[in-house]
Amino acid sequence: MIANGPMLLHNDFTVSQNSKSLTTLIDTFWVDQPVGAGFSTVDSDGYAKDENDVTNDFIGFLSNLVKIFPSLATRPLYLAGEDYASIYISYISKALMTSSNSPVMLQKIAIGNGMFYDPSVSANLATLSIAESFPQLIKFEQSTFAAFQSKYGSLILFVIAAWLRVSHRSHLCGYDVNLTYPQQSVLPSIQSADRISPVWKSVAARETTDGLLQRRRYSPLTTKRQSLSLSDALDPNYGCSLFDELVDYAGNFSFPWTPGVFDLYDVADVVQPQPSIDGGIYFNSLQVRGALHGPFSKNWTSIDQYPFGSTLNFSSATNFFGDPSPPPATFFQDLVNAAASKNVELVLYSSGNNAIAHHRSLENSSVLIQNTTFGGTRGFTRKPSTHWVDDNGNVAGIVHQERGIVYALFDNIGSLTPFTNPTAAYTFFRQFVLSSNTTGSITVDSKNHVVVLGGEDPDAADDAPRVASEIFLGATTTQSTLVAPSATIAAWVGFLENATGGAQASTSGADSRLALSAGGLWLGVLGTLGVAWAL
Repeated sequence: MIANGPMLLHNDFTVSQNSKSLTTLIDTFWVDQPVGAGFSTVDSDGYAKDENDVTNDFIGFLSNLVKIFPSLATRPLYLAGEDYASIYISYISKALMTSSNSPVMLQKIAIGNGMFYDPSVSANLATLSIAESFPQLIKFEQSTFAAFQSKYGSLILFVIAAWLRVSHRSHLCGYDVNLTYPQQSVLPSIQSADRISPVWKSVAARETTDGLLQRRRYSPLTTKRQSLSLSDALDPNYGCSLFDELVDYAGNFSFPWTPGVFDLYDVADVVQPQPSIDGGIYFNSLQVRGALHGPFSKNWTSIDQYPFGSTLNFSSATNFFGDPSPPPATFFQDLVNAAASKNVELVLYSSGNNAIAHHRSLENSSVLIQNTTFGGTRGFTRKPSTHWVDDNGNVAGIVHQERGIVYALFDNIGSLTPFTNPTAAYTFFRQFVLSSNTTGSITVDSKNHVVVLGGEDPDAADDAPRVASEIFLGATTTQSTLVAPSATIAAWVGFLENATGGAQASTSGADSRLALSAGGLWLGVLGTLGVAWAL
């Protein structure tokens, strides 16, 4: 509500009207969930045990709601949200679509920066792409990149002379999946690797005060490294935990990450500490609490680390958020099949600067979509590479859509898109979620040639490195920008073209809610874990 609701909460805790509010597009209800989040109450031992509990509670809420407002049962419902909400949405939407007696009519599912797999697995698969896009992490050292490339598993090109290139393929960790469009063969499963870096411990162990949600998580420490050089062989301390090795390398040797600060959700953002989004200060005020008919027996609280099973004790049977439920990737094909049978469209989008839900990882187009059969074909038939623009006319990223699945990439931003780029987020939501913008869709021209509406730009394709030239520094707000010299960026782009043999690199600089649109649409916007849930 404080990101896409009628009032915008600023970093100095002042509020103003939000011109990019969803309420300009739809009528909105706000529902705090899972139980214990926001104003919702729960006994000390009554927290949801797993995603099945979360799903049952929410569907129970929907059933009760349509008893009070019967017209909602037949009005199209949209489920949308980012980050951990992807898990909520996946479970709830699958249950709604496979139920013989669903209380609502689901129309579309929209998931941003989805955590379909354990984030550490996704980050390892995206390590090489992260190093390509953020060479500042490895001090622009080409030999260091080549070492990661060898461990990752890649076609490595050695330029002996302008007319001679020698290559060999390395499969040390097997992260070099062979993507084709459409996907010709089933992609192998990617094995998880140990979480070595303290960056993961800082996520799992961090506690928040009542009502306080820090926007991102940081690692206060890194594993100490003695040498700047990096071997092509696997480091016995890291093995195939390549993302951990990359983060710890940056924390030891690369300014501005050398203090041991790394933002999993926005690599380019090194502001520390981050400004907090303290929804409690707003919601617990007497005026707002009264207007919302909120209880006075409990303060509104965000729950960053939801206590599944009423405990914060983690084990090998849970993900690093303590959730014991299988990740959505394990039933993603079933989810897609159910959506197709119910004519429910699926919208997936990623933010280019997000490390643990990276667009080149197991999330979205890189592997998850290409390994899924829909409309009788496995994966997209064309590589995503069509520009889309926001309401200000700025290119915001790329978009592609085929056979009931829409995929989009937001360039130059991390998580929480309504905060980091409200114009792009608002445009995308209006055009591609609530409406059916055809940019990036496939059609046939007058000569019977297959074409993509909006055109295709190979240099902007999903696998093209997006080399960041700017890193943002400061305390609670951006106070300075570390800009790499243009010659350094150009040299890195040229190096990547030779080293990867791929497309030309380009350069670039949650609440719980239920919504009902005046045009007859429901909308559900699910926030990050334990914050706000919207439907």
